[in-house]
Amino acid sequence: MITNEYTVTKQLYMKWFREGQKKGVQLRITIMWACIIIVLLISTIVFFNISTADPTTPSDVRPWLLVEAAFVLYSIYHLFFRRKIAASNMYDKMAVQFGENWTKTLDFRDDALYDIQGNLEIKYPYSEIESVHNVGDEILMVTDKKVTIRVYKDKFVQGDYARFKRFIESKVVNKCFLN
Repeated sequence: MITNEYTVTKQLYMKWFREGQKKGVQLRITIMWACIIIVLLISTIVFFNISTADPTTPSDVRPWLLVEAAFVLYSIYHLFFRRKIAASNMYDKMAVQFGENWTKTLDFRDDALYDIQGNLEIKYPYSEIESVHNVGDEILMVTDKKVTIRVYKDKFVQGDYARFKRFIESKVVNKCFLN
């Protein structure tokens, strides 16, 4: 058996969150909110210039300025703060269940990978692993349900990285991209 074990801290959890924001669907959502903010700011500036440049501007334009300003503030909140607050709250909920700075153990057994956190144990059959990538000091294993499992090269408590590499390449054939 090969075992990888590390402590999940709030800083580490938030690092994972930030990394997730830089790729895939989350990156597209971030770009979308940035575009919405730009469009709202431009239209707010145009409405503001119209309402201040011409004193005969109907007074019904001014409430639109407030509505647009509210949309701009909401978009800024959504882009920069909402997901970060949600990730922080998720960590806090998990810390209640597992304890502050809990231990995550990944047991690589012959039949499957077992992810153990506190009294929770999740079994991932090797057939469900779609890809294994080497990213810096981490190995990212992605399942068919798009769950990312992180293995740290320097956190093996049983076995080592070389043994893990041989083992996982034999279990996840043609899906490993390790170097």
